[in-house]
Amino acid sequence: MNHVRCGAGAAPREKREAKALRAKASTLFAAIIRPFSVLVAALREIFDESAYSRFLDRRRVASSQAAYREFLREGETAKARRPRCC
Repeated sequence: MNHVRCGAGAAPREKREAKALRAKASTLFAAIIRPFSVLVAALREIFDESAYSRFLDRRRVASSQAAYREFLREGETAKARRPRCC
């Protein structure tokens, strides 16, 4: 059987099937990765890593012991200003 070749030596039909398979794999990969990325983002918020990153961006400083100490001090000051209920 004599196939007309295209691309890197693959027959036209094989190329379309490979493209469809890659699209399905990409969709499946995204469906698997999405919940994990949401979980990681939630954990970063829970453990204040995201807040610390925002603090560093806002202050335009690199991560250091002094910067983290200031971050903690700022957080304690904000908590002290909040009105307490009951």
